[in-house]
Amino acid sequence: MDALAHALLGATLAQAAPARCTGLQPRQRLAFCSIAAIFPDIDFIGFLVDPLRFLADWHQGPTHSLILLPLWAALIGGAFALAGKRQAAFLPACAFAAVGLASHISLDLMTAYGTALFHPISKERFWIGSLFLVDPLFLLIALGALVASLRLRKRWPAVAGIALLALYAGEQTLQQQRANEIARQWAQANGIAPARVVALAQPLSPFNWKLLVVDGDRYHQAHLKLDAGGGALPIPGPLGELAWAYRPSERLAWQLRHRYGADAALQEQMQARWHDPRFASYRRFAIFPALSRIDRGDETCIWFTDLRYDLPALPDTFRYGFCRGGDTLSWRLYRLRYFSADSRQGLESED
Repeated sequence: MDALAHALLGATLAQAAPARCTGLQPRQRLAFCSIAAIFPDIDFIGFLVDPLRFLADWHQGPTHSLILLPLWAALIGGAFALAGKRQAAFLPACAFAAVGLASHISLDLMTAYGTALFHPISKERFWIGSLFLVDPLFLLIALGALVASLRLRKRWPAVAGIALLALYAGEQTLQQQRANEIARQWAQANGIAPARVVALAQPLSPFNWKLLVVDGDRYHQAHLKLDAGGGALPIPGPLGELAWAYRPSERLAWQLRHRYGADAALQEQMQARWHDPRFASYRRFAIFPALSRIDRGDETCIWFTDLRYDLPALPDTFRYGFCRGGDTLSWRLYRLRYFSADSRQGLESED
């Protein structure tokens, strides 16, 4: 999730701890839990080095590992003990750092990205997809609990806030199961025996879900609004279009996406690009890969995306692919920058 959600949850957890059980001052507890709750995303530095390896291997990898959590907690606690020359504070600092780190890992596990919980023993990634990257309601609950606890100088608002956040996360998981069932029923009614059915949390409302029915190299997708209330909020611009894209189950608009595109004449070329050895990192990253688009002009470009992250009414998110200037020239690896139409970044050094 976003850095603010991680920091607020870490601070709220610190505020909920009994003061007599620690050897640290309240401000120090807040600082440790908040810093540690943000620390795992230090791996974003990897994006500046290699965006594709960052997506596939580095993000939510080593710094998000339960196996390596004691190491990171010891480093944070040790830095404090050395800086303040307070050896007795080392263990309490490690304990609060571990709480913050664990809260970060738990929150990221609820999103759709995938967390390497047992790195380096295993590179397998785990994800649930019941919370979106930015969840306004989650932020409001955490912020309200923290502010109330600090102003009243009592633990109970923080404890109540943690309990409410846990209930909210549980309710989102139940909603996800409902959304999954709607997708399964649609697939059954349309004679599709899906390899997989997935419901993913979406932005702007806890009732918004993306439905994916995986049928071989084809994906049927729809955008569901689970609540029975009125229409979307009157938000102007692209966000307003995004809000209106989510519909009740009886009015779902299903779209068909293809891994290699719908044009049978281009399948061989699309597959060749997808299986290019230079694209191995993206193949590891993308769980629901699909052809995003083909650009033709002075250069031909083939772009792939991962349907986990694409939102209606907005450009596809993680778009990586190949471009070349003519049939006799070699394909080169690129990415399209976020939310741009055609702003490219080369991912290979010039010869």
